[in-house]
Amino acid sequence: MSEVDETPVANDDDMLSALVTSIDPALSYLRDLHPAGTTCRTLLVEDEGARHLLKVRRLSQNLWDDSYFHLEIHALRREEERKLSNITQLVHEYVNDTHHAILKSYAEGTPANTLDHAALLLNPDFIAKLDALYLKLHLAGVAKVNYLPRKLVIADDGELILVDLSTCVVNTEVGVLRFVQEMRADSRFVTQLEKKAKRAA
Repeated sequence: MSEVDETPVANDDDMLSALVTSIDPALSYLRDLHPAGTTCRTLLVEDEGARHLLKVRRLSQNLWDDSYFHLEIHALRREEERKLSNITQLVHEYVNDTHHAILKSYAEGTPANTLDHAALLLNPDFIAKLDALYLKLHLAGVAKVNYLPRKLVIADDGELILVDLSTCVVNTEVGVLRFVQEMRADSRFVTQLEKKAKRAA
């Protein structure tokens, strides 16, 4: 018998607020940041005036959901060990009888998906900052960033902040061979962006 997915539907603020309270009564729900999400919810919450991201999934027997969620936790822990900047920080992890959640720092700035994305990917300055961010992750043993505009926030000072590590793999978790393969895929992506930007210049 398959399990019924009882994850709250998008825009159901009352249910999402109740969900946040059930995970941590100290948190206040503000809004759903990724209503189209299917495996989990990414919610903007507040704790004593400070904003955070709460990523939450319902416990299930779906092994892909479980693996997908844990990839980010491993990457966040590695990022914390290496004290990397320009990447969202892990604040707390929650597990109860029905849900698993992670509380992360909230990055102030402009989400890349709200900008002219086609132009952004032809901007040499943006590509150089993206390359530097990928290199920082690779040197720390984190790869498979799988670029999506909604994963990046551009801070007021122009710096890029990675706010979603949900596809990332850590070398000690997946082994050196797979890590190198994923790192090369990341690097090929940036190289292709650089070539397209040069042709468009």
